[in-house]
Amino acid sequence: MNIWKLIANEGFNNAYLTDSSGIQRFDPVSDFKEINDCPCTRFLKIDLTDKGFPDIMNYWGMNGTSIVNSKVKKLMQEYYGELAIQFLPCICNQFKEHEIELWLLNVCEYHDVLDLNNSICKKTHTLQGEEVIRSVKKYAFKKEAFNLDIFKIYLGGSKHTTCLFISDRFKKIMEENNVTGLALEKVYSL
Repeated sequence: MNIWKLIANEGFNNAYLTDSSGIQRFDPVSDFKEINDCPCTRFLKIDLTDKGFPDIMNYWGMNGTSIVNSKVKKLMQEYYGELAIQFLPCICNQFKEHEIELWLLNVCEYHDVLDLNNSICKKTHTLQGEEVIRSVKKYAFKKEAFNLDIFKIYLGGSKHTTCLFISDRFKKIMEENNVTGLALEKVYSL
């Protein structure tokens, strides 16, 4: 059994967030900690590659998120509809006439499954002298993590938005449905 981390897929299209006039901007991290009750439509610019449009696309500027098409959205709703997962609507400024439906995947399934005693973490101290975890160099997970298919973690008590983890089961579902563009890094095995 494995835990995988979603990573950028090199060579595939990258989607960039823009404002309505096409100026690149970034989403605040806080947008990805909770389900957004009134999500605004996001405007995207897509850097095209010769590989065409994958089903899952890199979302530049925010790790732990990606752009998905209607095929992936439907699969995730079918298999994971009960989870705290949201699809934020997107419009690609370059391809409005092609009616390509794209969604920003917002996973808000946070679980306290990181085994801090066996993980290697980069730590720092706050101005008050409190030790906090900044990042994880090597992941170790509690057994409960293997019961989850798609999730994010708590890191030192805070919601860690920048890493999205998936199970072998999730990976298999995507592979069986010929989903393109999914890039993963194995981060832990039992």
